[in-house]
Amino acid sequence: MLVAAYRVNGELPASLVGRLLVRVRLQGDMPCSIPLVDRELRYDARVGVAERLVMLAFAVEENNGEGMAALYAAFENPGQLLLYNASESVPSPLTLGDWAKSSCSPPAARPIETLLGGESLEKIADSDQFIAACAFSLSAHAKCDDAWRLPFLGRDERNDWTLLARMRVD
Repeated sequence: MLVAAYRVNGELPASLVGRLLVRVRLQGDMPCSIPLVDRELRYDARVGVAERLVMLAFAVEENNGEGMAALYAAFENPGQLLLYNASESVPSPLTLGDWAKSSCSPPAARPIETLLGGESLEKIADSDQFIAACAFSLSAHAKCDDAWRLPFLGRDERNDWTLLARMRVD
């Protein structure tokens, strides 16, 4: 799992505030639950009233790790990322700033498709198996302590993962 957090402030470019790689090892037969203990992405800052946070999460089956490394590096350039809802029949890719304007309510994050410089992240992660991506956006100013459910359903529907995460803004 790859997780990235971005800060978006109106017309200013989005900025990466943190990213996290979480390696998960299957420890039994499927279906199963695997607890992820003490994995935290922390960001301390003062924020403006109109600022928003965007959380992106990607599920990838790591083979040789080159695709995972490429995705991790791609997070560094938020200006090249374009998002659209996975359910759109006619994709309308948006910048992180424009995508952040749509509100999400817990507990369900939105399944998304992501482009980097016009290319699918699925192609960038080619040496590893890209499963799916999802995201949510919320006000960076409003206090919250919410549980989120991030679904990852592969196109072939053979991989069906869910990440349960907690988002706290103090």
